[in-house]
Amino acid sequence: MLFTGGTVVTAQAAAPAAVRVVDGVVSEVGDLTALPGEEVVDCHGCLVLPGGIDTHTHLQLESMGTVTADDFGSGTRSALAGGTTTVLDFATQFHGESLAQGLAHWHTKAAGNAVCDYGFHLAMTQWRPEFADEMADMAAAGVTSFKMYLAYRNTMMVEDDEVYAALSAAADLGCTIGFHCENGRIIDVLAAQQLAAGHTGAYWHQHTRPPELEAEALTRLGMIAGLSEAPHYVVHLSAGLSIPVLRAARAAGSLVIAETCPQYLVLDGSAYGEPDTDRDGELEARKYVMSPPLRTPADSDLLWKALADGDIQFVGTDHCSFRIAGQKDAAVDFREVPNGAPGLELRLPLLYSYGVGGGRISLERFVAVVAENPARYFGLYPRKGVIAPGSDADIVVFDPSATWTIRHDLLHDGCDYSPYEGRELTGRVRDVFLRGRRVVRDGEPLKDLPPGGFIRRGLPDNEIR
Repeated sequence: MLFTGGTVVTAQAAAPAAVRVVDGVVSEVGDLTALPGEEVVDCHGCLVLPGGIDTHTHLQLESMGTVTADDFGSGTRSALAGGTTTVLDFATQFHGESLAQGLAHWHTKAAGNAVCDYGFHLAMTQWRPEFADEMADMAAAGVTSFKMYLAYRNTMMVEDDEVYAALSAAADLGCTIGFHCENGRIIDVLAAQQLAAGHTGAYWHQHTRPPELEAEALTRLGMIAGLSEAPHYVVHLSAGLSIPVLRAARAAGSLVIAETCPQYLVLDGSAYGEPDTDRDGELEARKYVMSPPLRTPADSDLLWKALADGDIQFVGTDHCSFRIAGQKDAAVDFREVPNGAPGLELRLPLLYSYGVGGGRISLERFVAVVAENPARYFGLYPRKGVIAPGSDADIVVFDPSATWTIRHDLLHDGCDYSPYEGRELTGRVRDVFLRGRRVVRDGEPLKDLPPGGFIRRGLPDNEIR
């Protein structure tokens, strides 16, 4: 197969070139002409991108008494439609389970159902001393990243001494741990105060998780991590207040990396509406109940700048889809609204339209934060994240001039809404190839897609920018 006429984009350069694929692997990139019998993919007027890598998804996750609307079938089909060819999902060790039991549970969910390639982080909802040895077993199984929560008391939150123990174990292995950075103890106090005042609506969710609680948790994490010199990263960074904390930690020698999400770049807290609203307004606000909550336009501007400057290294979606009907509408107050929103399919179009099209990031930086940096940090490079000889032929043909309006009925996830409904975008995924096999044509996933594969990963590259 030969991709011709397009502009091939990497994190370092964008230039006209052809790409030859043999047996699912890129064999040549350059000034090439078609060989006899070679299938030609005409990419004139389009960008030829490496397949996207979503660093943060929650597919078929049991949470808050329900299960996310997307399983590995619908979620990964939606991923492909949006130009994401690899997802890194959070396999979760629930209380009482070993790490191996948590991982096995997720392998059962994904195997034969996922239609893109996938890997796992291993989320630890508690810490037990035997986990230090079990983490080594996970790394040997190709799972070299973990997660811990500094919020959600009594279900997932860990304490500072447990954070230190886990980071010390990770440092010995060369693995990394991602952290949900919010101060869970203060969140509970603020939530109780709002409910005591009779404030039950989704509007008040944002007032129980202010940006100071993210910055405080990040500061505390940095101090603890500094004692063990452990690689670690921050998931879904949301607040401009946190960016100086990141810079200070790195200046002091901390091996900290940061991820943000499209919702914190594109949406803002005005989505929560007014404090007193009717049932329709309340359900609209519940679409945006996620943690951390949406912030201000000023926060979004600071996050865009940090993404462009290299203070934030990659963008994942935190795709955690709950339907309004039967899930989010069933909660009696904001604390019981299932936390999360869909977005996996829209990551590349949103980042291109608002980022590259909006003049906030370069085309090369776009590819870095959606593909190459995730591949480097999570031990997938150079197999994934780049179009180069020897890499998997995960290729996205992206039309930068296509204009369209986001409507959920055009998307492919299992949810019943999009938080970006009605937004006008410029730039759209045209065709997608997974290891050289076409999986999306003219924006639509093909029928009867074969299963994707589990990708064993190496250790993180802590030098990405």
